[in-house]
Amino acid sequence: MRAPVVPVPDTDRTVAPPADPDPADTAPPPRGDEAPALPDFVVQARRRAFWSSPGVRAVLLLLVLALTGLLLSQWVWHERDQVAARWPAARPLLQSACAKAGCEIAPVRRIDDVVIDSSHLARRLGSFYVFDLVLRNKADVPVAMPALELSLTGPRNDLLARRVFLPRELPGTPVVVPARGSLDLTLSLSISLAETGAMSGYQAVLFYP
Repeated sequence: MRAPVVPVPDTDRTVAPPADPDPADTAPPPRGDEAPALPDFVVQARRRAFWSSPGVRAVLLLLVLALTGLLLSQWVWHERDQVAARWPAARPLLQSACAKAGCEIAPVRRIDDVVIDSSHLARRLGSFYVFDLVLRNKADVPVAMPALELSLTGPRNDLLARRVFLPRELPGTPVVVPARGSLDLTLSLSISLAETGAMSGYQAVLFYP
């Protein structure tokens, strides 16, 4: 009896590994509650529509007005002396605010606008002299009365003596020099003979202490 023939497998044949599955095939299906991404032009159109809406425009306008008012109030507070001098009607309001804040409304200081129109130093009797001068305010607002420095000079313009007169020491002078106005001052001086012996001139300078 003939034995059955059993087929022998071909060992030389290469068996290829199974191919990787396609990610698109293995990705989980999209959930029903996830909205698809909007195109860029739709997002930009919605953003423009939001900023152009009347409600948003009204809020932005109020914000701009509030910031402008804040900056204006800060400037008025910092320049309160100038504001009170240029707009006298605002002085009571500023004074009321300063009364609560512990400040004061002072006259404007503009030393470049106050000039000496004329001056004259004359001897009266012995060591007594009279110094006359006229101050003029070139500004459109009243300016604080400045201090005066009077220097006596010798033949070579060397300094012999110097005296400073504060505004409160100037006789009969107001607190301010009127706007576009002038002010006449007369000072009575006592100068020693040692100073007058070599005195040949003088210098007058205005300043704010």
